[in-house]
Amino acid sequence: MDKIEDLRDIWDNGAVSPASLSVDEIEKFKNQTGATKVIGRKWKFQEQEHEIAYYVCILKDKDGLVHYENDDLRTGRLVVLNGDGTQRVVIGVPHVDANSRPEDGYLALPPSSARFGGIEWGCEGNDGYTDYLFDFDWDTGALLRYARPTRPW
Repeated sequence: MDKIEDLRDIWDNGAVSPASLSVDEIEKFKNQTGATKVIGRKWKFQEQEHEIAYYVCILKDKDGLVHYENDDLRTGRLVVLNGDGTQRVVIGVPHVDANSRPEDGYLALPPSSARFGGIEWGCEGNDGYTDYLFDFDWDTGALLRYARPTRPW
């Protein structure tokens, strides 16, 4: 299966850098180039270069990317892209119980740094009532599992 390679940041002045820079390397890059913020990302898939005007994260299996719908966390929706940049699925905040208010919730970009119950979770989020860890099928958007761990995670 083809994988996404060479993820790079596109900066506001047109400069391009590897997406994997450390905080110190980012500051050095900004000082050297005059760049101030990332406005998009580039990557290679099937030997072709692709570009998007959003901040995207690569899925763990490197066959897709994820970004906030309209590049806005407040939408509460994640857009999953195929390696060629076409839309695969849109994932919204799930309704997990009677207290859930998905319209007031959010999903964070994957992957989650949380390790709860020995599980690597897909993303962190809030159902509009309380915080959760969520795991989705990144191909279909189906909610696979969720947990409400005590903080901090």
